[in-house]
Amino acid sequence: MTPPLVSALLLVVATAAAADEARVAMSTALAARVEAGTHSGLVVTMETQGPHALVTVSQSLRPFATPPSLPLAAVGTSGDATALEQPVALVFPAELETVGARGGNALDVVAAVVSFVSRRITLDEADPGPQDAMSVLRRGRGRCSGRANLAIGWLRSLGIPARAVHGVLLADAGPRWHRWGEAWLGGLGWVPFDPGASVGVVSVRYVPMRGAGEGALLSGVTMLRIDERGYAALPRRGALRTLPVGGASLRCVATAPDATISALLQAPDGTRWARSGAGEVLFAELLPGRYLLRWTPHRGGVGQMALRLDGPREVRIGEEVQR
Repeated sequence: MTPPLVSALLLVVATAAAADEARVAMSTALAARVEAGTHSGLVVTMETQGPHALVTVSQSLRPFATPPSLPLAAVGTSGDATALEQPVALVFPAELETVGARGGNALDVVAAVVSFVSRRITLDEADPGPQDAMSVLRRGRGRCSGRANLAIGWLRSLGIPARAVHGVLLADAGPRWHRWGEAWLGGLGWVPFDPGASVGVVSVRYVPMRGAGEGALLSGVTMLRIDERGYAALPRRGALRTLPVGGASLRCVATAPDATISALLQAPDGTRWARSGAGEVLFAELLPGRYLLRWTPHRGGVGQMALRLDGPREVRIGEEVQR
């Protein structure tokens, strides 16, 4: 018989819930420019009451499926006709001349371009110069908009649709207008990136907005709550946080072939998945990290163990479990 605790969890957490979440208060006038819905992998919702609005940004992080190779097929289906417009006279530095020249993983190409911009173009939010791709490359410095524009220009030159995203970044020092980018990678859709921060993902501190934001005041924007443990636990590629490809998995196998297993797996960020099955259960497409596994049947009630998942792993469930 399944213990009541496990039975309840199987009903409540049959699928993964969004673990990372930010709740932000702002004026209704400013919230009218927020891009509600799904954008840059973020799910954005709003509630308004008179002059005040509550904006919630959430996401559930999962590894990427296998990314497409270059050249990308059917780039015209990206849904943004401007995303392949190439900047005039933009050249490649020697370090990037062979990137994507012989095909290869499109996500790796995005990571190489964003990494170069992160390392070689100094972030200077007071930079008074033009922020187009070529000007930023010549100076070796630029604002967030300039660095995003340079990465976007190079990606377009490589046949990868790319575009800028405008919004607000809820930084520790306070909210500020920000610009990052997205690259279209076939079946993966629009994948976000931000030079100096991440590739394939942005945190729930990012609030996509309509318009560039110049002249709009952010003095009333207040962070009420934030949980970004999932993003913070992501592996780094150089200095950039990245989502892995394929991810980890855990197969729980019963020591008695006909036994029914009820298992609950808790991720490092608190996300939980529950599974029940005869003989075995499988947790797939997990981010690498330390997990907590609970299961029944077990002598004396619910069994429990902590384990590290970096790839495929199998444990045998019964009176005892292999650690």
